[in-house]
Amino acid sequence: MAKKIKSGKLSEKRMIIEKVVDEVKTPGVAVKFPKKLFLYVFILFIVLGGVYFGKKVFFAASVNGQLINRLSVIKDLEKQGGKKVLETIVLKTLINQEAQKRKLVVTQKELDAELQKIEKNVSSQGSTLEALLAQQGMTKNDLVGEIKLQLLVTKMVEKNVSVTEKEIDSYLDGQTSQNPLGSSQPTPILSRVQAETAIRQQKLQKEIQTFVAELKAKAKINYFIKY
Repeated sequence: MAKKIKSGKLSEKRMIIEKVVDEVKTPGVAVKFPKKLFLYVFILFIVLGGVYFGKKVFFAASVNGQLINRLSVIKDLEKQGGKKVLETIVLKTLINQEAQKRKLVVTQKELDAELQKIEKNVSSQGSTLEALLAQQGMTKNDLVGEIKLQLLVTKMVEKNVSVTEKEIDSYLDGQTSQNPLGSSQPTPILSRVQAETAIRQQKLQKEIQTFVAELKAKAKINYFIKY
């Protein structure tokens, strides 16, 4: 009579057989790669990538292989005009802060209208806006920023500017008197609308200067660098 084989022994034998089969299917020694090594390699790639792609960020040029740090360029520029540039940025910040308080905005339509005026004026002088910007070392975005700032501050002071008929008459009389006697090229006669525009522009500039000076006087400004 055949002996009964216990199920536990059968399961154990089956596991041993499966283990042997797996080892036959995948011969060789399993190598465990340390996780820390993956991390070190990853960090190394980041550092090398930062050095490669960040060269323009940290260096301005190289002379016979010797790198020139951008910080040295910035220091020299600050010595030449750092104070003036800083004051300009401070004033721009003050104007933008005041515009936010008053909830003033400049629409795209207003920006486009001013850009068209500038382009028309530049074209009448035989040049292009792109050429003028390149000459000034500016981009179109820089110009748009300047226009936006000018429009914002104009909105804040224009209510204080008015032009009378008497002022227009005086302005036109002054233009006529500036024409020298016997001149072969007389001064072009301005219309009253042109005279009013010129007077208004002069008054606006004075109001803007006064307004910005008052903003600066009332503001709390801390300078961390003295030029």
